[in-house]
Amino acid sequence: MTNPNSDEEERVKAMYRPGNAKLVTEYVKEPLQEMIHYEGERAFLRASDDLLMLLVFTYIDLLGYFYRGDSKSIYAVEFIREYLGRVDQRYVEVGGLLYHCLRHGMVHLATPKRIKLEDGTMLDFSFHRSGRREDYLKTMRYPEKSATGTIVYIYRLSLDMPLLYQDLLSAIDEYTEDIKVNHELSDVFAKAFITRRKPEKEKEEVLLRKSYIQDSDFAFIREQISKL
Repeated sequence: MTNPNSDEEERVKAMYRPGNAKLVTEYVKEPLQEMIHYEGERAFLRASDDLLMLLVFTYIDLLGYFYRGDSKSIYAVEFIREYLGRVDQRYVEVGGLLYHCLRHGMVHLATPKRIKLEDGTMLDFSFHRSGRREDYLKTMRYPEKSATGTIVYIYRLSLDMPLLYQDLLSAIDEYTEDIKVNHELSDVFAKAFITRRKPEKEKEEVLLRKSYIQDSDFAFIREQISKL
């Protein structure tokens, strides 16, 4: 015997899935497309590689939050492996490394991180705009002059910025389609979409312990409050 209440609940959830999927398109994908002017396989217009990486990985952070309902880095990487991995299998294999070196590097150091492998090999990144899949995520060897003037070889993993951008858009489409048919995924997104508007609360006395916060920061606010 079926439970009529359960059936009704499923029908209600099914009604909301298309709306949630539409929010992903309108709130995430379309604003990204509006920020970046793209012409097929040609280069991006008026956008540096640094800006593109910041945009792409900030969006991946947001999508990881919507995907799992939490802002942990592991969920952003899960989004990369799951959804960008559907576009190109290599994201499944190297998604965590890309996120750490490019996202953490750009946000915290203003440059991608360079990795020293266990055997002493140095791994870096090179950036291209050819739009050729066959040259994407491919490791190449480059000569580099050391501090002593000797030539050493650096290995660089190639990143094609137009492809990275296009792959992210395709990944968003894949995620959107999943929301349309998956109750649980739709529910997690809906809750995360609401809770993102409820920021974490912090106390003034705690913030004042941070070296970059000054009394003037709060004095500025208090002066304006006093005039209301």
